[in-house]
Amino acid sequence: MSDGDVGTIVKRVGIFSWSMIGVLILVIAGFWVLIEGRVIFAPLFLASVVVVILNPTVSWFERRGIPRLLGTLAGFVVFVAAVALLAIVTLPSILDQAESLVDQFPDLYNNGASDIRSLLDSVGLDNVVVWNYDQIVDYLNDPGNRDAIFGIVFDRLGWVTAGIFEVILVFLVGPVVAFYFLIDLPNVKNRILGMVPERRRAEVAYLGRQLNAALGGFLRGQMLVALIVGVMLSLGYRIIGLQFWLIIGLIGGLLNIVPFIGPWVGGALGVIVALATADPKTALLAILVAFIVQQIDNNFVSPTVLRATVRLHPAVTLLVLILAGAVAGVWGVIIAVPLTAAIKIVVGHWWRTRVLEQTWEQATEAMFQEPEPSRLRRTGEMPVVVIEDQPEDPD
Repeated sequence: MSDGDVGTIVKRVGIFSWSMIGVLILVIAGFWVLIEGRVIFAPLFLASVVVVILNPTVSWFERRGIPRLLGTLAGFVVFVAAVALLAIVTLPSILDQAESLVDQFPDLYNNGASDIRSLLDSVGLDNVVVWNYDQIVDYLNDPGNRDAIFGIVFDRLGWVTAGIFEVILVFLVGPVVAFYFLIDLPNVKNRILGMVPERRRAEVAYLGRQLNAALGGFLRGQMLVALIVGVMLSLGYRIIGLQFWLIIGLIGGLLNIVPFIGPWVGGALGVIVALATADPKTALLAILVAFIVQQIDNNFVSPTVLRATVRLHPAVTLLVLILAGAVAGVWGVIIAVPLTAAIKIVVGHWWRTRVLEQTWEQATEAMFQEPEPSRLRRTGEMPVVVIEDQPEDPD
């Protein structure tokens, strides 16, 4: 290798290192903005999710000559109708199980407290006090304790009020913002590309399509996977005769949107309820149900639905979730994986095309789970990453 080649490699590595520092600064600044401006971030996040879900439908209408305004209205109507239908089907059972849970809570708590006391006694911790339900009620009914609790509640009243305001803001502002985004999305893309130098415009557009296909496919796919997992958990728990099977299944499915959290929570809730309401045999069956559902999800559902996702090592995913949760709380956990995937796409594309001198297609094949080397096209199904025919040299 000549001195010139070594110098070129060193120069490229230096450029990449400074670029990584810049990306790291942007990520830190982004997390700071998320923390300080989290009130406005929540509706923006909901708007982004709605846009990701409905944009394929709106684009499908547009390709058939229907204006985006009418297509957006039709997409919202279909979306609201689907949510309403789901609520009509599940809400009565959820309310019945919730009412039953409230009625049985004292007995469930006492059974759980008894099991905990037995466990502590078996390991030699018989001096640890575990209150039963009546003792907790007596404590809360004591005037001095009640005044202290009310004082804590009033001290936190501003925090509670802010939380309620944020929830209302999310569901009022989010859909409105999503509606306008959907209508003007092509113009927004064109204006963004217009700010890019012409010699880089094709590459930025190409990279943008990768981000859209990968992250859009990830969000839509995770929601579909969460729905499937929730249905399978609910049916499995119902088959074994577990009480509150629908509530537990829905919680497990909903939390399945975040990797590593939903499966554990759904299985743990099933075991806890089984131990409190039934017997160890039912608890073992609940573990078996959760295990079977996760195997079906890991080996069949997720690989089929999440066809266009970036390869992220499980250890990296777990560490990112912990870091994002510590920095930005619940919202950080929700956006951690998509944000990491986006960063990997951008940084990976830069490294492979600038340092390793790969073509755009080769860089994409190295990053995605199911590369297809021909064209980037859209279908009516789950989006797949297929690469547009582009010049071999991105420069």
